[in-house]
Amino acid sequence: MIFADDREPERITEILSSLGLRVVRKRLTIADYLVYHQGYAVAIERKSASDYISSIADGRFFNQIHDLSRSYQLSFLCIVGRPDFSRIKRDAFIGSLLSIPLKTEQRVIPIQVESDEEFCLILKSLNRQLERGNLKTAPRLRRVDAEDSIAMLTAIPGIGVEKARRLLEKLGSIQRVVNASIPELMRVEGIGEKQARRIYDFVRGRKIR
Repeated sequence: MIFADDREPERITEILSSLGLRVVRKRLTIADYLVYHQGYAVAIERKSASDYISSIADGRFFNQIHDLSRSYQLSFLCIVGRPDFSRIKRDAFIGSLLSIPLKTEQRVIPIQVESDEEFCLILKSLNRQLERGNLKTAPRLRRVDAEDSIAMLTAIPGIGVEKARRLLEKLGSIQRVVNASIPELMRVEGIGEKQARRIYDFVRGRKIR
């Protein structure tokens, strides 16, 4: 499953859907996209080449990659399009790319693609790798990430913000919610047997009855 920040272009959601991916638009506090499966998540920050250059100039860039590296074991910075080398020297641009994994101890990996279509193929590939178990990277869940955790849980049919909060409070983390048995889910206030089964099936990719 892919979570897309609701401020991201709807066109990208449409491309992802056309590739057969399930996409949920939610407000994310860190990263623009989350590829999520069975309690594991990879974060993706998407920037146009123009915005990337601007974010370096105004200092936003370093704050953003710092937040990504603190919040997720693995994340990607995808730069879409070709940079305008009249605004930045070519060697400075290359140097900035090299600095990302160095500054974040390999937790944030930069990738440059030509178009949004190629960007969507990156997400599709990451989703496939997570589903196959080739990538097992769990969110570094902290208090500042609570809103992202709630956003993930509210993607489950019938789960609103309040029930998402109760699930997290009772079970402690998204991983524990995903791995919980039906009886464990039913111990959460407001979660009956029918809804517990829906949650259990949903997080395992099964058809919801």
